[in-house]
Amino acid sequence: MKKISTYLPSLLISVLLVFLTIAGAAMLLVDINISAEKLKKLAQKNSLETSIYPEINKYYKDKYNTTGIPAEVFMDAVDEDYIRLYEDAYIDSAFDALESGAKMVVAHPKNTKLEENIDEFFNTFAEDNNYEKDDNFGLKLRNTKENAYTTIGSFCDVYKFSSMNQHGILSKLSIVYSHRTEATAAVLCALVLMIILLTLINHKKKITAMYWCGVSSLVSGILGAIPSIYLIASHYYDSFTIKQAPVFTAFTSLMYKYTEAFTAVTIAIGVVGISLMVIYGVIHEKKKYPNVKPTKID
Repeated sequence: MKKISTYLPSLLISVLLVFLTIAGAAMLLVDINISAEKLKKLAQKNSLETSIYPEINKYYKDKYNTTGIPAEVFMDAVDEDYIRLYEDAYIDSAFDALESGAKMVVAHPKNTKLEENIDEFFNTFAEDNNYEKDDNFGLKLRNTKENAYTTIGSFCDVYKFSSMNQHGILSKLSIVYSHRTEATAAVLCALVLMIILLTLINHKKKITAMYWCGVSSLVSGILGAIPSIYLIASHYYDSFTIKQAPVFTAFTSLMYKYTEAFTAVTIAIGVVGISLMVIYGVIHEKKKYPNVKPTKID
């Protein structure tokens, strides 16, 4: 192992293995855990709809002085089930865009009662005030309905996918996300290739490859676990400045969930590294002293 012809190449490859292992762990977590269904379950687990409802209600109460439309016109047709439907619609649309690379287009869940409430309010207002139901009346009616869907939707977009879409972030993420499986496979293949190279370099003493793999795994585990443990222990994500409570909860819970998952994976990688080094040490000692027998004590 101390020969320069094997030591330096082994050291170089073990360093590459460290970064490939960390990258592979991160990409596997993305491939397995970041999906529309996972985000829906996380939103449901945090009961985000219960904190979204009062925010929509407050918005329409505040807008009453501007629009003259009572909040009840909108809120009587909105419940937590409808909000959850809207949350899912944004998540599904975002992941469709991530998969396809196309612009995000949200299909707003239809709310017949909401439209009927708005129709009733406008018609009653027109009749009570002798307001002519002309083209301008029809335009205001349609705009009010469209704005209602857009407004309610903006509160339900807890992961702010629409903002990411508008700023072109979603299309950039799509380049990576849509090829995540191929990228993960490429990293894993590179890992296997590095291990094969280590074995070939140390062909005279193949067990040494186990030592280098153990060192790489241990270092990978330490480099990945220590920052992750710090982020969790210090409640780092709680310092995010996000005014909307549902959005804050959505983002921080997502970050904590995947940081915890990454921590668990890197700790497991570190344990594998220690195990490989222990096995190497035991086998190495046996080969070094093959004829030594344990002393029998009477």
